[in-house]
Amino acid sequence: MNISMLTPQPLELQTTINNTPAKEKNSVSFAEILKNQFEQVNQLQKEADELTQSLLVGDVEHLHQVTVAAEQAGLALQLTVQIRNKLVEAYQEISRMQI
Repeated sequence: MNISMLTPQPLELQTTINNTPAKEKNSVSFAEILKNQFEQVNQLQKEADELTQSLLVGDVEHLHQVTVAAEQAGLALQLTVQIRNKLVEAYQEISRMQI
């Protein structure tokens, strides 16, 4: 049995002359990604609310549709809150670092 050594591969970083990262033409900023994800969570919340209203009026035939939509919206909101907590925790940790 021949086991070869794994060698680390160097990371290829795109940099400009002044040694700052080069921005690609089709790259999306972190703020835009967060905004899009928040909009998706908001849309799930709205859909769950609409289905709940429809259920109360009597327009929905299957209760499981409302339950699934509400659970999806709840899980998306919980995930969003956890991500927010991790971001705040990381920011606080960075702010405590001594330079």
